[in-house]
Amino acid sequence: MKRFFLLIIFSLQLYSQNPKKIDSLLKLLKTARHDTTRFNAYMELGNVFQNTNPDTAIYFHTQAEKMAEKIPGSDGELRKGEAIMVKGWDYYVKGDYAKSILHYESSLKIAEKHQVRRDNIIKFKSKRLNAATQSNIGIVYENQGNYQKAMENYFRSLKMYEEIGDKRGQSVSLGNIGAVYYRQGDYSKSMEYYLRSLKLYKEIGDKRGQSVNLGKIGVVYYSQGYYPKALEYYFRALKIKEEIGDKRGLAINLGNIGVVHKEQGDSAFRAGNIRLAAGRYSRSLEYYLRSLKMYEEIGDKRGQAANLGNIGALYLKQKKYKIAEEYLKKAENLNKELGTIYYLKDNYNSLSDLCQQSGRYKEALEYYKEHIKYKDSLMREENQKAAIQKEMQYNFEKEQALKEKEHQKKLELERKEKEKQRIITWFVAAGLVLVVVFLGFVINRLNVTRKQKNIIEKQKKIVEEQKLIVEEQKKLVEQKNKDILDSINYAKRIQNAILPSNVKWKEHLPESFVLYMPKDIVAGDFYWMEYANNFVYVAAADCTGHGVPGAMVSVVCSNALTKAVLEEKLTETDQILNRTRELVIEKLTSEDNIRDGMDICLIRIEKGKNNIQFSGANRPLYIVKSPVAVLVETPAFEIIEIKPDKQPIGRYEESKPFTKQDIELKENTWLYLTTDGYADQFGGDKGKKIGTKQFKELLCDIAAINDPEEQKEKLSSFFQTWKGNEEQMDDVTVIGIKA
Repeated sequence: MKRFFLLIIFSLQLYSQNPKKIDSLLKLLKTARHDTTRFNAYMELGNVFQNTNPDTAIYFHTQAEKMAEKIPGSDGELRKGEAIMVKGWDYYVKGDYAKSILHYESSLKIAEKHQVRRDNIIKFKSKRLNAATQSNIGIVYENQGNYQKAMENYFRSLKMYEEIGDKRGQSVSLGNIGAVYYRQGDYSKSMEYYLRSLKLYKEIGDKRGQSVNLGKIGVVYYSQGYYPKALEYYFRALKIKEEIGDKRGLAINLGNIGVVHKEQGDSAFRAGNIRLAAGRYSRSLEYYLRSLKMYEEIGDKRGQAANLGNIGALYLKQKKYKIAEEYLKKAENLNKELGTIYYLKDNYNSLSDLCQQSGRYKEALEYYKEHIKYKDSLMREENQKAAIQKEMQYNFEKEQALKEKEHQKKLELERKEKEKQRIITWFVAAGLVLVVVFLGFVINRLNVTRKQKNIIEKQKKIVEEQKLIVEEQKKLVEQKNKDILDSINYAKRIQNAILPSNVKWKEHLPESFVLYMPKDIVAGDFYWMEYANNFVYVAAADCTGHGVPGAMVSVVCSNALTKAVLEEKLTETDQILNRTRELVIEKLTSEDNIRDGMDICLIRIEKGKNNIQFSGANRPLYIVKSPVAVLVETPAFEIIEIKPDKQPIGRYEESKPFTKQDIELKENTWLYLTTDGYADQFGGDKGKKIGTKQFKELLCDIAAINDPEEQKEKLSSFFQTWKGNEEQMDDVTVIGIKA
């Protein structure tokens, strides 16, 4: 009878969440003839409860465990291990981490026992159970703050998923690793693993996984204060959630977007921009309300409670006390129904603030007491609870005493002010007598003042005329500045014209990228490519200076390269650099003895063959061989630096003919041509340069990524994170080409 009563309670609870599914599963339990079918039904029933009522989930998963014992052989034991594992998650949701770990360890023993079996299907299932359990153990350690243990389990899980070729499992593990790096504040590493996880989800076509990772990347940008980037990724995640009809995911993303707009509103408010703050709060409110509506549609009361609290807190910031109290009260009632102590704690804190700001001090004290009570309940420290409540009472009474003291002080000041006014009145009366006595003197002085006023009017007129002259000069300067800026922008169009078009670049180098970041509007850096006689010629060049002077030199140098290859039909890289030097010196020679020129890395790629030819002027070529597969731990990469000639293109006292190097390449090899701007950038925690050593290590890291655009994005992200608030030191050019 007791068991039947429990089932009725469970059914009623489920009906509030998913009545159709509970009906179907309960009917299946009554009619099922096979133990495997009954096992699956109990597992599904438990999973429905898992994140909302873990005690109920434990009951059903225990029934599933008992049912698995009736299934013969290894299949039954592995199903039992699966039931034990999900019970571990039930205890994790309850916050009982000790029992959670005990269940996971039992599940691991079953998985490891069957990994040695010869049956490939059993071996596969046992490894998958092992990998999933390791991942769940990592989650427990992560939430306990033991990040080292969490990482160990996540990497073991990743390795196991790689062994069985489970890309979805790999994606989950990569995302978990990214989350730990995020918690540790290593945003660069966190971004790397989130991007790897996102790539795998794209490969298997898992849109739900893609949306989750896009949201996580948005959180990384939000944590660094890059709000536009955070919103970009939140909206990308939101679009996918809409496509797949994930209402819970939609609600979460809408809430995240609301948080960003609220943060931007707080920042604007602190800066004194009330109008901008109001606009941000309005957009934040819009997304909170949309999130609330979505949670109401799916019947998620926990999500409804959180959003009601957020909306109430937002109205409180705007000092809209009446409507703020309505939403906070709704949130309070719903959280009481659900027993969500964490949200109740915040609700009571907001209600206390609201009452205090409204002058309802007694109610404020009562709400603050409730806030402290639930806060202490979470801490599970009864002794501390009593102490904090007393301290809260003392602080509140102390605050009230201070306010009363300030009130009495204000009354005393008002009394003294009135007394002062009486004294002033007497003095004014006496002063009027003096005014009458000296009236004749004043009339006399008025005539003098009138004359002085005429003089002042004339001076004012002169000042206004001078002001008009200054304003005209200001307009003239502004026009000159506009003309100069227009000229520089036109120079940029000219410089862009010498750069290879994207169509031409992708036609000859489909597997490549160009990271090009000028310091100013125009740059001294440029990249160059030409195709002739079945050869593709590619160069990364750094001309003297940057800005307009550097751009002018870059046009001369680029034209010289093109002339040497296309007009004069030179094919050897050393000959091309020798001739380019002659042309540059010829064009830049003047009575002022200009010594401008460029540093350059030039390669020649023969189409259809695995060999290149290299010549360089003060700029090396980096060759990195990519590993065959990405392992759990980053493998050692071999990076080869091909040294250039130590002389520039231009006037140089010790000029000598340039040399060339013919190089045979293997498959899966990346070539990197760079200027010095990336490695010379200052930043980081200590304000130092990135440096050549760290730059080469970064090239080794990105060589593991097959997608050139992802390589480019990682290079750009690392550069921006390193630079931080520092000024960009120089133009930056990095070219990556897969051989």
